[in-house]
Formats: sequence, C-alpha cells, structure tokens
Amino acid sequence: MLTDIIKDFAWRMENRVGELTMEFTESLDFSALEEALNKECVNLNAALQQAMLQALLLEEIFLSLLKIHAGRLGMRFKEYRRVTVTLSSGQRVEINSPYFIKAKPHGRRRKRGPNGSGAHSGLEITGFVGRVSPCLLSDALQMSLLCPSYEVACTVLKGRGIRLDVKTLRRLCALAGTHETNLRTCISLSGEENLHSYTMVVSVDGGRLRERKRKRGRKAKKLKRQGYHTDWREPELFTIYLTNSEGNIVREFNPLHDATMAGREAVFELIEAYLHNLEIEQLERIVFCGDGAKWIWNGTEKLCERMGFDKNQVYQVLDWTHAKQNLHEILKLVVSKKQAVAMGKWEYLLWQGSIDALGRSIAETVTGKAARKRAMKKFTNYFAGNRKRMQYARFKKAGLPQGSGHVESAIRRVINLRLKAPGTFWLKNMAECFLFLRSQLLCGRWNIFMGNLTALKRRDFWSVYITGGVCSNLLEAV
Repeated sequence: MLTDIIKDFAWRMENRVGELTMEFTESLDFSALEEALNKECVNLNAALQQAMLQALLLEEIFLSLLKIHAGRLGMRFKEYRRVTVTLSSGQRVEINSPYFIKAKPHGRRRKRGPNGSGAHSGLEITGFVGRVSPCLLSDALQMSLLCPSYEVACTVLKGRGIRLDVKTLRRLCALAGTHETNLRTCISLSGEENLHSYTMVVSVDGGRLRERKRKRGRKAKKLKRQGYHTDWREPELFTIYLTNSEGNIVREFNPLHDATMAGREAVFELIEAYLHNLEIEQLERIVFCGDGAKWIWNGTEKLCERMGFDKNQVYQVLDWTHAKQNLHEILKLVVSKKQAVAMGKWEYLLWQGSIDALGRSIAETVTGKAARKRAMKKFTNYFAGNRKRMQYARFKKAGLPQGSGHVESAIRRVINLRLKAPGTFWLKNMAECFLFLRSQLLCGRWNIFMGNLTALKRRDFWSVYITGGVCSNLLEAV
C-alpha cells in the first residue's frame, strides 16, 4: 500500500514539475512555486500517515493486545468506528478506529451511566489527544499560548493551511493543561536531571490578572448575555533553577516554572510536590528567594519544616532591589541636604548585613518626632524581621544569589505578556491551564512536556506490546 502511494506521487510529480517550471519562469513568483510544491508534499505526507495508522489499527495482533490492555482497565472492545482525525498538516482524514467501553458488571442490571465514557484506545496509545495528532497538538497549543488571542492563533494557523476554530483551540488547551498534582509536577521532567553538588534556587512571587466571574441572579431582559465581574486576582508563580559553587547558573538544567490560581498555600504544596519528584538529596544547598511579602516567608518556613531540611543547608534571601526600594522610602523622610550621604551609608550597612547599625543610623539621621516614628516603624516591620535574609555580603562570598530577578522575569513572560493583557478576563480553570502551559513553554521544557503528555497512555500499554516478541511480528504485518 505504501509503495503504491509513493509510486503514484512520483508519477504525478513527473507530469506536474513541467507545469510548475513553466509557470515559475513566466511569473517569477517563487511564493506560488513554494505553495504548489508544499501542497503536493502535504498530500503525500497525509496519505502515508493515514495508510500507516490505518494498517496498525486494523491489524488483528494489535487489536488483540489492545483487548488485553483494556481488560486490565475494566474496559472491553465494542466495535470499529469511523472517526475523523486531524493530522500535522491540518488535513482531516477518516479512519476505522477500535472503540472500547466500560465492561458491564456482573449481577443485576444497573442504571446507565453518562455518555462519553468510551475511548479510542488505539489513537490514544499512539499519541493522539482529542483526535488531533501529536505534532499538530504541539503547534496548536504554542500558537494559542504565544498569540495575543485565540482568533489571532486561528489566523496564523490558517496561513499554514491548518483550519482550527476558536472552540477547538480552547478544548485542546483544556485537555493538555488540566492534570492532577501528582502528574502535573512530573510531566515536564525527563528523569535525567542531574542535581549533584549544585545549589537549587527556589523563587516565589505573585502576579496579576483579571478573573471573570458570572454575576449572581437572573439575566436582565434587555441584556443579550449574563453580566460578569472582573476583579483582579493574584496568581502565585515559582521558579526553580540550579547554580554551581561559584554562583553561576547551570545551563544544562532547564529551569522549572509553574503557577497556580489556587492560593498561597497551594503554591507551596505545588513546590513540595516538585521537590519530591527531584533527587534533592544530591543537592549541596537550597536557597529560597523572594521579596518582603510575609506570606512568602511564612510558606517557606512551613515548607522547610514539612520537608525536614537541614537548617545548615537552607538559605533565605530577600531580594536586594526590593530591600533598597524600602530603604528609599525611609530616605524620603530625611531632609534633602542629608539624603545623599545617608543613602550611601545606609546601603553599605544593608549590604554588609549590619541591620542593628542601620537602625541606629536611621534613628539618628531622621529628624522630627513624627518622621522618626514612621521611619522606625518601617525599619522594625521590614528590616528588623528579615535580618537573616539580608546578609548580602556573606551571600555574595558564598556564591549565593542576592536577588529574585529570575522569578520577576518569569512573572513578566508567563503572566503579564498574555494573561494580564488589557481587556482580557479569564475563567479560573482556563487561567490555571494557561499558567501551567505557558510555564512549560517559556522555561524550555516544552519538548519534554509534549513527549510525556502524548506517551501517557502508551507507557501502560508498552509491557503488553513487547511481550513475547510480538512487536517484531506486528512490524512485519504492517
């Protein structure tokens, strides 16, 4: 079958090349030549993919293995169904796919369950998600995540000959981005991450987006649709990366990013799950970075307690830039003539970690009873309570980071450039999907994530597939 497809393509191209050459020499339009040749290659690609996929799904050996695998999952084969799948080129083809349903329980007849409980196991095992091929799924997701809207993503894909509507893109994002915590925290890991003798840096911060919530009550008669609230929400995001003994980032380890709408406690539970999936016992040190928000450090302390970290191996660093910004707020209470000298002295004391000396200098420099009271209140609330996190000179000497710029950059790229766009309002579940998917895409782990996503069903089936050398026999049959 495959040989016939290739021969037919070669025969057709022998006649077509002459026509294309003449058209190109007359018009000098290379874009038209590109489009015509690409179309022919796309048709060949689709025909080969359809033939190879259909041959596999119709093979009796493969079907018998699917039945064994389905039986372990409490399902049974019902019939072959004619379904339409979309290939990487955007072409839709029809194939006969084995369809499995839940096995009927023994005993008395029970009430019928909800529809949609069946599965096209053959397609799922080969990597199809929502009847879309793995390559097309990756392209469609990336366009949805990177373009400013679904509509723009549809337009870009249409220019490449792929016709998917907004509803389909939204459905694919939901399918790819909705996972339980135990799967979510390992699906972007390759299993080959080397943490030996490195320092792990965990940074946490919050972003902003507007959540769309439907208004309570009935829709007014004069309105076409129900109104909704658009309150600001704070998704919490974290990053994990490695540094060596000199404080340089380890480029061989792609950082881990993730974010959630579930709240401040949930983000630390998410971090904990990620850490459990990594061999953190190989690490030399663990550093937590953040700004002065109390929820970050309260969550960090609880996380360290739950994980049972050695206190001598864990460091907490309050971002140097945020510390200086808060120092500048106190500086505004100093008379103008003394500000330059005071700032130089205060920044030096802060860098050295001499927090007590900094407090005495502020009390001596700020004049006026009301101004001094405000200055010391700021010092007590922000600096005095974070003294162990402000030992910047010691951190620098030990090769530890002094700031949380890594997570600040991730907030801008993951959240601000797409989810915080003007006039954009998000349903909570779709915002959660986009936070997760954009994190995987922008941290450099997209190929690992997609490979694991499309192989989820195949891994359980693999032990059945290779048993007794059936794999080689099946290859000969196909």
